[in-house]
Amino acid sequence: MFKKDELLVLPIGGLEQVGANSTMIGYNDEWAMIDLGITFYNKLGVEILMPDISFPIEVKDKLRAMLITHAHEDHIGAIPYLWPQLRCPIYTTEFPAAVLRQKFSYYDWKDEVELNVIKANETFKIGGFDVTFVPLAHSIIGSCGLHIRTAGGKIFYTGDWKIDETPLLGDRIEEKEMEKVRDLGVDCLLCDSTNVLNEDKIWSEADVYTALEGIFEQNKSKRITVTCFASNLARMNTILQLALKNDRKVAVIGRSMHRMMEAISQTAYYTEEFQKGLSVIVEEEAVPSLPMDKTVLLCTGSQGEFKSALYRVARSENKSVKLGKDDVVVFSSKVIPGNELEIRELQNMLVQNGAEIITTDNNQNIHVSGHPNKTALRQMYEWTQPKALIPIHGDLCMLHAHEKFAKSCGVKETMIVQSGDVVSVKNGKLHKVHHIDEWMNCIDGTSIIPLDSQVIRDRTAMSCNGVVSISCVVNKEYNLIGNPDVVVSGIYINKESWKKLQRGIVNILNNELKLNNGDFNKIRDSVRNNLRRIMIKYQSKRPHIVLHVHTV
Repeated sequence: MFKKDELLVLPIGGLEQVGANSTMIGYNDEWAMIDLGITFYNKLGVEILMPDISFPIEVKDKLRAMLITHAHEDHIGAIPYLWPQLRCPIYTTEFPAAVLRQKFSYYDWKDEVELNVIKANETFKIGGFDVTFVPLAHSIIGSCGLHIRTAGGKIFYTGDWKIDETPLLGDRIEEKEMEKVRDLGVDCLLCDSTNVLNEDKIWSEADVYTALEGIFEQNKSKRITVTCFASNLARMNTILQLALKNDRKVAVIGRSMHRMMEAISQTAYYTEEFQKGLSVIVEEEAVPSLPMDKTVLLCTGSQGEFKSALYRVARSENKSVKLGKDDVVVFSSKVIPGNELEIRELQNMLVQNGAEIITTDNNQNIHVSGHPNKTALRQMYEWTQPKALIPIHGDLCMLHAHEKFAKSCGVKETMIVQSGDVVSVKNGKLHKVHHIDEWMNCIDGTSIIPLDSQVIRDRTAMSCNGVVSISCVVNKEYNLIGNPDVVVSGIYINKESWKKLQRGIVNILNNELKLNNGDFNKIRDSVRNNLRRIMIKYQSKRPHIVLHVHTV
């Protein structure tokens, strides 16, 4: 399908929305996959979306590796669901490896995974690819960019990153390592676009420490609850250190936070300072016996998640923790687009319980973004001096804004691509050479199905227009025996309209049974079409119609 001497970039996720990031890199009939993440959906009974891996499955005999940049769910969350269909070796650095081991531990195939832990800044070879994991700062420890070199060209894939001179826990960007990337060459930069619309200064984790320190000082007589992203171990470390400094005990509430603390314990990031902070942690059940002014609650739920620890506390569903007027709740996180209503609902519940809430609206320094603003992006262009740029990680507004900004900074060759586009990178020029149809997949119960499947289309129709279910019995002459059983769900019908509907259904059935001489497929189609006309006329609804015909 492709020329063997072409360096190819094929994104299969992360370009139409924030999340579900995954990109294929191909050269000389070999492929490497970068990341395989999820995004959250929360519609129509579907919670998780993930990339379509039809093409990776098609070339799995030529898939040499899965390269993981960092351990956020939007980059690794789909791996437990999809790896069994690929069964390729995984390469990453120590912290993402620790998180992946946790995820795999729940599955029977866990011992079949070849999980390779690679040291940062060391080059290793996979087939025709020379790969270096280059440490970058982010809101999770162990985040790396990928410098991938082939005989046909060189790519630098940033993953998620920011510039933070004082990250407190984790890596900062080392300029000498970025100089090595530049000197080896970057024919195409694939760069994070998530925060390109932000003109503001990006603060450091050290600034967050200072802001939270002020909140501890101002609320000496109150219990302090902090909610943040469970993966932000630097933020968790800040809370532990401030609790230690202020002689407070910390109850960590939320399984995902406990899992992250377990993961860091397996790595070099498990510093003496972090371990000392763990000394203030107490069991959740100890909270009722602790003085309010000597307690900190560290909770999951910053995005208003329905089953999160803070949501359960707000709904008084936690037996050990009840919030009231002596509580201050700090949202040390940003609002992820799409979660606004859920977060506001949670905050309203907290206020109703009597708690005071503090967010970035009234103290902007209690959270810092993990993604590059325009100043940081300009610095990345200067560091890597790419011949071309493909904006990644973001919706169309973000991608187009990134392209425009890059051009203003002197990046001459740029291209906006969508999932499924196959782009050839040659001598700093980008050309679309093919397109592969890609559809987002979703997890529906225990099944993985396309988001555009008939199941989801039916569910959409039912959620908007309701369901009419008809069950009837006919004899050998195709005459109705008794009245049909009609059940209407999701549609309000008054008594008068109900009688009209029943009479209409009987008339339609009698007519169609006589006209179609027992061809029940035709009968079903005709009944659906005629009944839908009645529902549009009397109810302005186009319901999903189910018909069961039984013969005796």
